[in-house]
Amino acid sequence: MSKTIHPIIEALFTGTGRSQPVDFSWRMISRHGRPFLLLPEGFKPARTGLNLYSAQRKRAKIWRTILPALFQTPLAGFFERIHCQTDATVEIVQFMAQQADLPADRISPPAIKVSEVGARSRLVILLCDESGRPARVIKAGLNAAGRAATDAEADLLEQLPPGKLGCIRLTGRISTPTLSAFATEYFPGTSPFDDAGLEHLFHDWLNQDETVPLDSLPAWHTLAAAIGERHQEAWRKIQSALAGKKIRPTLYHGDFAPWNIRVINSRNLQTFDWERGSRQGIPGWDWFHFTVQTAILARRHSAERAAAEVEQLLHSPRFQKYAAAAGIGELTRPLVLAYLLHHICVNQPLEGGETAAELFDLLCAHWLLKPLPAPVVTPAPVVTPAPGLFAGGRRQLADAVRQWNNLFWEPSLNSAVRSAWAAEFQAHWPTLLVTGLLLAAIGTTQFYSNLHLVFLPFYVMACAFLTWKSGRRMGALGATAAAATAPVLAAIRDADFRDADVMLWNTVMRFIILQICVLFVDRIHKQREIVHHRPPAASPSVKFADNWLVTLAGVTALAGVTALDYITDPRMIFLPLYLLPCMMVTLVLGLRWGVLAALLAAGASSWVEYATNKLSHYTLTEVFVWNFPMRVAVTVVVLLLLNRIRKENILFRHRKPNGG
Repeated sequence: MSKTIHPIIEALFTGTGRSQPVDFSWRMISRHGRPFLLLPEGFKPARTGLNLYSAQRKRAKIWRTILPALFQTPLAGFFERIHCQTDATVEIVQFMAQQADLPADRISPPAIKVSEVGARSRLVILLCDESGRPARVIKAGLNAAGRAATDAEADLLEQLPPGKLGCIRLTGRISTPTLSAFATEYFPGTSPFDDAGLEHLFHDWLNQDETVPLDSLPAWHTLAAAIGERHQEAWRKIQSALAGKKIRPTLYHGDFAPWNIRVINSRNLQTFDWERGSRQGIPGWDWFHFTVQTAILARRHSAERAAAEVEQLLHSPRFQKYAAAAGIGELTRPLVLAYLLHHICVNQPLEGGETAAELFDLLCAHWLLKPLPAPVVTPAPVVTPAPGLFAGGRRQLADAVRQWNNLFWEPSLNSAVRSAWAAEFQAHWPTLLVTGLLLAAIGTTQFYSNLHLVFLPFYVMACAFLTWKSGRRMGALGATAAAATAPVLAAIRDADFRDADVMLWNTVMRFIILQICVLFVDRIHKQREIVHHRPPAASPSVKFADNWLVTLAGVTALAGVTALDYITDPRMIFLPLYLLPCMMVTLVLGLRWGVLAALLAAGASSWVEYATNKLSHYTLTEVFVWNFPMRVAVTVVVLLLLNRIRKENILFRHRKPNGG
């Protein structure tokens, strides 16, 4: 038996009796070099035992799916077999038999999850009934710290108000000289992907009968005692913002994260691991914890993306309704910061703590509580620097990719309830009618003009108007219709444009540009409420020498698109491909450099258009007096929208030294 698992199993099943021997055997799964899961052998028992493990990341979910099948192959030999012989008269075995409603000598090997955090040793045991279905879950503490935590959690579970949504109930508990344990019903379901429906639980947990001073709650006292020197200034400002405020207390779980929740639907769920819980908690903290911990630990988000998730939560109608009911409608930002301090200073997480600290600093600066701390400069090893501008090229590209991903990334942890299409049509039919008339007028004008002239800016304005007035769904629908309008009209009027490849290509290119505009307009519209009471962030200073490689990549991309445009069919448009390098330059270097890139791109596209005008479809004047400014207009509009997002969105607020 493994040296590390032996004392744990021995502490659990040690007994003096040997009159009714019971044999258990498992395959051991390790994580980070430590025992993690003991799974019964065989495909079905192993698959059932994995219900103890709520995998959150994609790789973990894949591994969880294939693991039972591996136990049926010779690869099972890579997982150490653990064998234990105990006796049916041992107290924990008797307790397990009672909970599984089986004779002690007929208990199948239970799946066991090992939890060793610091000095605390605990086990989570999954019992099955006679048919092999999960029936009960036992949590056992084996040493002094583990027993104390187990007893405290069991005491709290016994005190939880009956009938409250999500509150698990005890089915039994025991205490022996070697362990403390309690049992609960096994609850099926899956871990929630986002916070959909959780507002019902949080409303149910609120104490509707009283309001109490925030600083009278136990969690507040614990936090005040744990604040370190680094956070004293921020803590004083948080205290000042919340001084004298009364709120409605709530049931508090303390570790409300997806892996501690099982959901069948929003009215049928259970929460587990109440060891940090309290009957008198601070409202909002569990919701904040769900968002932050899911972002940092499950999704592996950066501090900027976790901050975007937090802002999305605070401005969601569901949370605002809850905040009003809890009496924290005007206190949400300082309460988020207080929660983060509690998580950092009191919980002291073993994983994700650095990102949580970065998130706290970022939100403090973003909400004007205090400036971001100066970066700590650590002495670097003495190395021969790379010559001139070639230093830091990898960092430049990594930063550019990060900003590009942030531009199109959207928060996903806060569930938004969408209205039905019919309801949206009914609510926004005047805007839809106006937009339809605009698109018809633009299409008619283009139909009777030279088909090689660019009218895309007018389509962009129509789609932007629709998006601003009626939202992204309607804007995307309008953009889809607008993308196909010009290619279809051109094909109707001129047989030269009826080539299926040309029509499809031009529709896709137009679709990309119009959907980018819809996305950016919608994001700016949603940001208005968030940034309404905050001065705009100062644009970060950017040095060309610190971003030379990104600039070179942009110029190279423009040259490549120009060459591709030149050698392909003159009827095919390439404007989105010219646009993308301009967007990257704007993200990294700023709007002025982006506009310069837009002029170069529009000039290159117009030159190619005129140079390949073999059939004399239009004159030099038409190309450079009409099409050139139209291309510039489209590109600059997109860059202006992008720059607005870059200045106001929290995803771009936290810039490392030299733009990293």
